[in-house]
Amino acid sequence: MSGPRPTVSWNIVGGCNYRCTYCVQKHMPGIGGPTDEQLEAALATLTALPGSWEFKISGGEPFMLKRLPEVAQRLAAAGHKVSLLTNLSAPLRVISTFIEAAGEQLRTFSCSLHREEVEEAEFFEKARAVKELLAKWPRATFVVNSVVVPGHVPEVAESRERFEGAGIKFYPQLMRVNGQPAKYGWVDRWRIDRAFGDMVSPSQINRGYQLKGRLCHAGSKYFIIHPKGDAFSCYPGKRFGDGHLGNIFDGTLRLWDAPNPCRYEVCPCTVPQNRGIIEGFGNSSGEGSHSF
Repeated sequence: MSGPRPTVSWNIVGGCNYRCTYCVQKHMPGIGGPTDEQLEAALATLTALPGSWEFKISGGEPFMLKRLPEVAQRLAAAGHKVSLLTNLSAPLRVISTFIEAAGEQLRTFSCSLHREEVEEAEFFEKARAVKELLAKWPRATFVVNSVVVPGHVPEVAESRERFEGAGIKFYPQLMRVNGQPAKYGWVDRWRIDRAFGDMVSPSQINRGYQLKGRLCHAGSKYFIIHPKGDAFSCYPGKRFGDGHLGNIFDGTLRLWDAPNPCRYEVCPCTVPQNRGIIEGFGNSSGEGSHSF
């Protein structure tokens, strides 16, 4: 198994134009995005990270930041890789500008289908258009994800068939509440196993793996950034308050020197799992117990 691939999950804005009832981030009033001064300070800090990091940019809705294409261009110019998670509501011309700005450094373009806010047929056509834009960059991966809301498993199963039939990777995302799996009844659990039972690795579905005690590079080769600029080792590190690494706006970011045993009961985020951050787990491996 290869070593950890340095990765940053950057929640670049807190605002979102959607109001999904099941949102794990929730809309954060008053946290739109960095000021120009804060963004310049952040980019100075982040472009100077040693080696090549992958920046997985999300929000909120990241396209609410007008300078997002510039952010992609400057990270790419510094030798870093760029990935994105969006609700795909931005105009296609804006999305195209971002893709061209990231260029050959673009890695994962992930978009979320939210049926509470958009008709699936409209989203499907736009997704196919984005897939065509990405064809220019062979290293880029295109993924459509959708939250499996309790009581709505059949709709997500149908979406999987539709998008995979069009050659688009589909990622069903099990719903979480405060970092823990949502309460699925026995009918939903049976339907999930029937529709997605073949998806066994973190790169296919987020089953909330129990990795406590495993050596983890979160804090040294992986970290997350809150819209206010605070950096944390991982999402549980932020939730429990023991993973603060400083702030990218004021230049106080300090990464840990070495990996540490995971202290948390459930690892809810597939980003570090899929990038070798947890030793002996991930990179397409589905081994280990998990919490449904």
